[in-house]
Amino acid sequence: MKRHICIAATLLMLLLNCASLWGQAVATSTIQGTVMDKSQAMVTKADVTITNKQTGATRTTKTNDSGEYRFEGVAAGMYSIKANAQGFSTAEAKAVEVLINRTATQNFTLNPGSVNQTVEVTTTAVPLVDVEKTDVSTNITPEQITNLPLINRDIADLAFLAPGVKSADSYDPTKNRFAILSVNGQGGRNVNVTVNGVDNKDNTVGGPVMQLPAEAVQEFQISTQRFSAVNGRSEGAAINVITKSGTNNIHGSAFGFFRDQALNAAQTLPDPANNTTVSVDVPYSRQWFGGSIGVPLKKDKLFAFFAIERQREHTSIAEQPSALAQLNLATSLGAQPAAIVPRPFFENRINGRMDWIINSKHSAYFSVSTQANDSLNDQSNGTFDLTEGNFTVNHMQVANLSLSSAFSPTLFNQFTAGWQYWNNLIDSNTRTPLITFPDAQFGTNTNVPQQSIQRKFQFKDDLTKNIGRHTLKTGIDYIWTPVMGGFFEFNPTLQIDFGVNPSCILGVGSDAGKAGCGPAAFPQGFKTAGLISGNNAGGGMSIAVGDPTFIIKDAKQLGLYLQDDWKIRRNLTVNLGLRWDKDFDFVGGSDIANSRTFQELQAAAPFSPLAAALVAQKAHDYSNNFSPRVGFAYDLTGGGKHLVRGGFGMYYGNTFQNIPLFMEQQANATIFQTAFAITGSDVVPGTGIPLSSWRFGIDPLPTIPPPSHNLTGGATGRLMDPNYRNPITEEFNGGYTWQLTSKSVFEAEYVHVLGLHENKTINLDPRIPVNPANIQTRSVTEDAQKNPTCTPQCGFFLPLDHAFNAAGVPVLGSVRDETSGGRSRYDAMNISYRQRNFHKLDLTANYTLARSVGYDQDGGSFRYYPRDPQHPLSPFEFGPAFNDERNHLTMAATANLPWGMEISPVLQAGSARPYLVTSTVNELNFGGGSSAGAVIVPNNDPTNVTAMSGTTGPARLAAVQCYYSGNCHVVPYNSMRGDPYFNIDARVAKNIKLGEKRNLQLSFQGYNIFNHANYGNNFDNVVQDKTFGKAIGFINPTSSYLPRAFQGEFGARFTF
Repeated sequence: MKRHICIAATLLMLLLNCASLWGQAVATSTIQGTVMDKSQAMVTKADVTITNKQTGATRTTKTNDSGEYRFEGVAAGMYSIKANAQGFSTAEAKAVEVLINRTATQNFTLNPGSVNQTVEVTTTAVPLVDVEKTDVSTNITPEQITNLPLINRDIADLAFLAPGVKSADSYDPTKNRFAILSVNGQGGRNVNVTVNGVDNKDNTVGGPVMQLPAEAVQEFQISTQRFSAVNGRSEGAAINVITKSGTNNIHGSAFGFFRDQALNAAQTLPDPANNTTVSVDVPYSRQWFGGSIGVPLKKDKLFAFFAIERQREHTSIAEQPSALAQLNLATSLGAQPAAIVPRPFFENRINGRMDWIINSKHSAYFSVSTQANDSLNDQSNGTFDLTEGNFTVNHMQVANLSLSSAFSPTLFNQFTAGWQYWNNLIDSNTRTPLITFPDAQFGTNTNVPQQSIQRKFQFKDDLTKNIGRHTLKTGIDYIWTPVMGGFFEFNPTLQIDFGVNPSCILGVGSDAGKAGCGPAAFPQGFKTAGLISGNNAGGGMSIAVGDPTFIIKDAKQLGLYLQDDWKIRRNLTVNLGLRWDKDFDFVGGSDIANSRTFQELQAAAPFSPLAAALVAQKAHDYSNNFSPRVGFAYDLTGGGKHLVRGGFGMYYGNTFQNIPLFMEQQANATIFQTAFAITGSDVVPGTGIPLSSWRFGIDPLPTIPPPSHNLTGGATGRLMDPNYRNPITEEFNGGYTWQLTSKSVFEAEYVHVLGLHENKTINLDPRIPVNPANIQTRSVTEDAQKNPTCTPQCGFFLPLDHAFNAAGVPVLGSVRDETSGGRSRYDAMNISYRQRNFHKLDLTANYTLARSVGYDQDGGSFRYYPRDPQHPLSPFEFGPAFNDERNHLTMAATANLPWGMEISPVLQAGSARPYLVTSTVNELNFGGGSSAGAVIVPNNDPTNVTAMSGTTGPARLAAVQCYYSGNCHVVPYNSMRGDPYFNIDARVAKNIKLGEKRNLQLSFQGYNIFNHANYGNNFDNVVQDKTFGKAIGFINPTSSYLPRAFQGEFGARFTF
């Protein structure tokens, strides 16, 4: 480790000693322009001064031999700019707004006269065109944050204004209340968020760690593709957020927003069993209140800002009608059904910031934000009862200390130190067996307890140097994470799986009179012998025991970059950048040697070339993460009216801690593993009774074995592939900008993203046929002696069984290898129109025509299994990503009406998303992973998804024989589509002036104002179900973010 740090430090010193280098912090911006006289001749050595209108901070430079000036490291905000030269009058632009990570261009034409004479230059309050922009990004302005409706006051909600960005479902319980952003058709994990330049990333599961109080956010930028070398550690999107500061004027706000059930419409839940819908009026109330204040502690020197928000929400989730019906039939077993499951939530968000202008060359600021919340039942998904609830406690912090130094007019530096903390606990007060049915379940939640802990220290330095037409940048970004990980104890209590629903067992409801249901099939009802044996698809009994912790200590990340923004001509800018990122101990390398799967494979290596290859080397953090980035921006006319841009870049992501999680758990003193998972005639431990004869509620429960130091026979092996690499995307863009007027602009942009080395989990020890041409049984057999009915060999075998037996180690049920063999692709055409204060209307409109595809996954996610591990990249594993929308439209506007009225609608619409067809029976049964439920169809009838879906033994054998004979194949990935998406939110406000600087705003906000039931791709995808192909719930079902029905909110906001 010390050697790596020394090398990095040496490289940095070499870079800093090159006279032609500079760097740019991601939380700052640029002001540039040219100074000419009336004859269009360049004015050299003219004095140009910028002044921050809020704080009075000033900087001065001179124009170069080309009459150009440039200020780097400029804080976002409103500026006045003055230009003067000997023999000319002074020109002043009094209101130039600078947005984060943008280059604001302000040109001057000087008139002959005295420098004491000042001529005001007309400016546009919000610049619409950045003539040096080469990336694909969108700035969210302070006005948009203030004026547009925010359903959960999560500013990330406004990222949907960026072309191609749409909502995705929560991918982890810790993200259920976040606005999850699907960028490039992906799942949202690989969106890298920074606050004031400091990392706000969740390295365990991806995405952001915390949300800021909206009152504290000044603005932010989202870069969906092709961002510069300054940003790294993301192959998805980058979001840079900056917080507000105090100013020379006392300013602040106080607000309250209030919702109640009386303002909400009933939710329209699908009831596919009865081919209808059910209206449910969900109890709801919420109060969200807070405020902010900014003050000058010393004018032009020292400023303070503070913001606080409090949320009190009493919300609920409606139980799916089919699940509620089944739970009502299972109350005798202990189920506690409820049509409405309460989900209360309480939260505080706080931000404080102090700014110090040390002198004209140096300034510093310190900012700290905290978020704390607690909630109940946030994992309930509409199929749980009250016993399967949970509680969640969250504590999060992010802080930064930044020092900016303008050593000279052409040399700027910013040093930033950061801190991040996160502690999340999800647990339950219930410890009872988990009872599951196909459509419902009750008991202790299978995902509790779990905890995520993350502590980070970050140190970064960015240096900028202007030399002629070159703006050179270099920087170092170092993160030390002393603690990262937690514990995850899935299946903590005995799980008993009934293969059929209570309605079938009792022969009532929709299953009344159905063959295979009722007293004839289950004479003792729930106590019928063999009911959970697995003879009925899905039945069984299981539990996990052991040490569930996975803690990585002293993980580190290092990033170095170098970039040249070369202004070849006044109207042509080229970006040439190179970035290198290195992670240390992100793949669990320190645990691999102690991982029991690795040790078993070492023992088996002499008997298996496959095992020998897997242990020939250990997985290690990839070192060659060099990412070149090239871009250009060409102003066709030189007047900022018509521009073309484009570029190419490579972008590396991180290895999320949940990828090596299970391997790391197998390195503990006692292994967290499934103690047993029995089906069929397996003996119930400690009872001597075969499961096929075991009676629920009559026979004794199994004896739970103690945790073991070793893997048990039939356990799941976990491995990080020795050739594991960081995921990477190759990104291209090409765009055109047409500034129609000073207040409106049209843009068109093509983007291409190729995802490589994405995570894919492969079962390396699958069940494969001994002789594919002679399959007569679905059982495991290696020779005729083991299964006398097979002459010759006619069954299946596991490739590593022989080696494990020969080595004298437990024979594993499967070996799941975390590989980096996944691929995805995204192509899109973005068309957008923006206008600012044009006829008192601000408008943003985006249309995206896109295609997002991959192999059994959506890019940026992990632990996706191919349905056939022997052919992970077969054409049938290729298909649209889960969040693929071929057409997406977003529109947002703010209209300033007479009498102080405002109206701000936001529209989002998208075409139907896909879903995967599955089966209740594991026909191929490769021994683990998502091969379970693979649907087989005949080659000559590929759309007939029910043709081979029989559940009897002979029918399942016929499907397997057809598949291995080559006459059948698996259904292509995500081959069916759900419903289109449509939603409009709107805000109506009345402003009441209470003097020159005070305003009271009364508002009403409506979410999903047309009360449209958006089911998206939440459809029954099981071919044997009577409700197959019908909606079963709302889009993004585990997210509490999207409004499922109309919601109303009254609000008041006082500003001064």
